Amino acid sequence: MLIGTSAMSDEAKTKEELLKELRKLRAKLRELEEGESGVEKRDKVQGPSENRNIDNMDRGSAMSPRHERGFGKIIGKSPAMQEVYDMIEKAGASDANVAIYGESGTGKELVAHAIHELSSRRGNAFVPVNCGAIPETLLESEFFGFKKGAFTGASMDKHGYLDLADGGTLFLDEVGELSLNMQAKLLRALDRRSYFPVGCSKSKMSDFRIIAATNRDLAGEINEGLMRKDFFYRIHVIPITLPPLRNRKEDIPLLVDHFLGEQGGGKEVAAIPRKILEALCNYYWPGNVRELQNVLHRYLTVKRLDFMKPKSSDTHPSANALVAGGDKLEHINLRHAVEDLEKRFISKALEQARWNRTKAAMILGISRRALFRKMANFEMM
Repeated sequence: MLIGTSAMSDEAKTKEELLKELRKLRAKLRELEEGESGVEKRDKVQGPSENRNIDNMDRGSAMSPRHERGFGKIIGKSPAMQEVYDMIEKAGASDANVAIYGESGTGKELVAHAIHELSSRRGNAFVPVNCGAIPETLLESEFFGFKKGAFTGASMDKHGYLDLADGGTLFLDEVGELSLNMQAKLLRALDRRSYFPVGCSKSKMSDFRIIAATNRDLAGEINEGLMRKDFFYRIHVIPITLPPLRNRKEDIPLLVDHFLGEQGGGKEVAAIPRKILEALCNYYWPGNVRELQNVLHRYLTVKRLDFMKPKSSDTHPSANALVAGGDKLEHINLRHAVEDLEKRFISKALEQARWNRTKAAMILGISRRALFRKMANFEMM
């Protein structure tokens, strides 16, 4: 009897403990239900915009500016730049090829690098190539590399740009400078994901994405016979057009602050006077952001605002004066006169060739490397 009574007592205790646990669970369930009801009521009173989830907070609210000062290393908050940032994000989420259009100095390489850093290829190389600086005879070996003994002077194997960009991004700056022949070879490499190094009979694989940049109208180049239609459509999948600085002058104060901070090397730099800032905002900026950076650097160095002026407006007598015979010979600097005439010939040839440097060099009867060097000397880049 004692054993039976003890067993019944233990069973009763167990049931009592289970009932207590069940009551606790029911109370907890009521709390949760009341909590959900409270959230629903707040949503009705306050509106859903005040109860954004964590994911939306991470992406940023649409009710406030998404990029208050810029995007990565790109500075600017104007509406025009906000559109650019949206396109950068879309391009970063895709693996399609990109064509960036914009005047010289607008920051095309910064945009290309931002796209790369947002893409799934960011862990691999970003390989920038200035297509206008490579002589025609070296294009193939530079892009595809070569094997030892492929030609005179090839004393060792060399990796080309396509090999370096495997798994990453190949940035083709001044893509309009590529010859039709080179465009065809790059197109074949894109389609097949393979290529042949110079002097090698075995193909190499390369998975690369192209981001191209130009200051010219590539679609117009097709009509001029300077751009292959198939190559154009292969790279012109996501077009992004960068606005010139004169069309987003509200960004100039931000850019000035940024460049002053860079020039200060981490040290505090005094703000520039208001009249200087007004002069900067009123200038036309044909060289865009790069010119603004150079002007600020000169201002901090010589403490004087000095906008670049064309060399043709210099005080020395020009080639026109020499040809017209309006000046006495002793008042004419021959070197300056020749430079003035040479620069005008180059400008005319570039305009005639729609800024295709290969074609302009042919018009002038000089090599493309020589044209590139002269343009740099005359600050025509």
